[in-house]
Amino acid sequence: MDQVTAGAAAAVNYTAALALGSAPHASAFGAASTYYGSSPIVGAPLTDYANSQATAIASGGSFAHTSLSSEVSVDGANGGASVAARATGTGTSQAQVTAQFYGVSTNRTDLVFGSVSAVACCGSNAAAGIEVDSRAGGPYTRELRAAPASETPGQVGNRVDIAVVSSALPLLDAAQVFVAGAPARVSPKY
Repeated sequence: MDQVTAGAAAAVNYTAALALGSAPHASAFGAASTYYGSSPIVGAPLTDYANSQATAIASGGSFAHTSLSSEVSVDGANGGASVAARATGTGTSQAQVTAQFYGVSTNRTDLVFGSVSAVACCGSNAAAGIEVDSRAGGPYTRELRAAPASETPGQVGNRVDIAVVSSALPLLDAAQVFVAGAPARVSPKY
């Protein structure tokens, strides 16, 4: 388990992999990093930064199981934003779970974004599950979430991409930004 906290930024990981069979292989990797009051990117006006990456892979002839939990949160005086994800994969020959999340705070925005996936192969008992919880606490908040379908034959897979923002200023959607940036069109009749 990796857990790192710096000021108002936190990153936590837990990964596990189990494989049984004639040639079992299991690997688990996790990395977490945080910065508070300074930016890991030169010149970027970030007050908090958090990163969490985790992967678990298992393969074997008869049973493979992987699991992870990952969490990232930032709270830079804009109400805070966080994402917590859990994923499991179980199959007869292969299973893999992966999560990658980032969190950044600026003077007016707290933003957390990333992706989690689970894939399992083969057999009728193959299963891949994901749970994602999010929180945003500022005066203006928005969450965008997508869950693309897995199209690989013979595999069971799930993936969730998510972004959560908490802002001190009102948030505009893409259409409002497009209209605000476009030149005004006035009919010559008027």
